[in-house]
Amino acid sequence: MVRKFLLASAALALISTNSGFAADLPVKAPPVPVPPPVYDWTGLYVGGNFGWGWAHVDGTQLAPGTTNFPTGTVFARENSNGFLGGVQAGFNYQTPYHLVVGVEGDFDWTDIRGSATTISTVTGFTSTNNGRLRDFALLTGRVGWAADNWLFYAKGGVALGQSSSSSVGVLANGTLFETGSSTTDRTGWTIGAGVEWGFAPGWSAKIEYNHIDFVSSNIGINHIETVGTFFTTFVSSTERVDVVKGGINYRFNWGAPVVANY
Repeated sequence: MVRKFLLASAALALISTNSGFAADLPVKAPPVPVPPPVYDWTGLYVGGNFGWGWAHVDGTQLAPGTTNFPTGTVFARENSNGFLGGVQAGFNYQTPYHLVVGVEGDFDWTDIRGSATTISTVTGFTSTNNGRLRDFALLTGRVGWAADNWLFYAKGGVALGQSSSSSVGVLANGTLFETGSSTTDRTGWTIGAGVEWGFAPGWSAKIEYNHIDFVSSNIGINHIETVGTFFTTFVSSTERVDVVKGGINYRFNWGAPVVANY
């Protein structure tokens, strides 16, 4: 009996010692959830775009005018449309509170074309003008609101463009009388808005709308009559353009995604 009692006491003491040792071991903490990364719009970017544009051109005859179109004659509005495509580059800075500010430059080649025919109320002379917006450049500031990898923005700034035209003048009896041509550099302003989607680190796709207003400018039109006479007339012209385009941007020095503090 004494032997059994001593063996039982030794077993209890061993179990107690092992339990105390196990209690002193460090307990592994559960893993802490890591917040998901947030898209960062800060950085220099370049990209390309394509789209469609609509335009209308209004013109008024300036002094000294002609027999067919006296000073103050309002020519028929020229409505036009066509494809466009180009490149853009800019820089964004994203603040800690969703706000994104930046600057952007765009250059687009266009095939926005149209024509208009004006008939003289004085002589019945008919002039048909064929115009084209050849290209335009925009320099704008941008401000937007970031919702992770979505950016909603507005933009506005200055616009430069180049347009050209050719015309044919026909007498009331249908006889060809003259041809004309002009090339014009235009200046104006633009406003627009769009949405951009970051679909991969450094890459984003966008769609935007721009309204471009090329303010009034005086255009010299060079005429050649069939009898060999050369002369120049002057027209006050305004051109307004509306553009919808999509594009892809690549952002340099993207860096690792940051964790939002908002």
